[in-house]
Amino acid sequence: MAGIGFELRRILRRESFVNLLGAYGLAGIISSGPWVLSVLGVMIIGVLSFALEANQGFVVQFLVSVTYLMAFSLILSGVFQHVFTRWVADRLYESKRNLILPNLMGVIWVSTAASFMLGVVAAIWFMPGTSYLYRLLMLANFVVLCNLWPVTIFLSSMKSYRRIVVVFALGYLVAIVASVQLRDFGIEGFLLGLLLGHSLLFFSFFYTIIRQYPGTTLIRFDFARRAQIFPTLIFTGLLFNAAVWADKLIFWFVPETSEPIIGLLRASIIYDIPIFLAYLS
Repeated sequence: MAGIGFELRRILRRESFVNLLGAYGLAGIISSGPWVLSVLGVMIIGVLSFALEANQGFVVQFLVSVTYLMAFSLILSGVFQHVFTRWVADRLYESKRNLILPNLMGVIWVSTAASFMLGVVAAIWFMPGTSYLYRLLMLANFVVLCNLWPVTIFLSSMKSYRRIVVVFALGYLVAIVASVQLRDFGIEGFLLGLLLGHSLLFFSFFYTIIRQYPGTTLIRFDFARRAQIFPTLIFTGLLFNAAVWADKLIFWFVPETSEPIIGLLRASIIYDIPIFLAYLS
């Protein structure tokens, strides 16, 4: 985890207020970038869409749909978040870098299978009255996000912090531009734009990981061996993310504090906006 720290420390050696802000800004983007920038990117898409007089109903449905995508992808990927981070740290300590990429492939394979199966169930049971294209795009976005979060585990160990920032900027720029350009296709256009941006982020970061941690085999599942992991970390990762979203879920599904938006997805205006602003702070 010290990789990016050495680079930031080098910036801080040039003592100035600008360098101090730059170092803390980079640290914030790298440590919380995927979540915070996702929130900002979606907010910008919504603001621009309203400014360009896109259908307000579609914009609201898009924002709520993305909120559910973020919530449940973070909860599901929490299964790997802590336990795989510890596993990678142990392998780095043992100088077994060649095992990291094959096991990341194993995590991606398991994450893809689990998110696809759960996503199909959700598309069938929780999205009645929506188009098949909407359900397909929700499923695709869910799978990509569930794979993006484990990949971002490696960001803090990479020394190429400028590349990380550039990739984040390009990924969300693509998402914003594509979503706005496809706004005439309704909520499906917004979701397609978001899918393009997050896919670019995933494959760009994955390519960077391949370069930094080359492996000798394609796929391994050493991270699932009982002797190499701490099972309690599986539950701490899962329950931590579930706890972060527990209060939102309560407000969403209590009729007195929420309203239906699309399918069975609900939103709580009195709670979602204050929480959104709180996260940005």
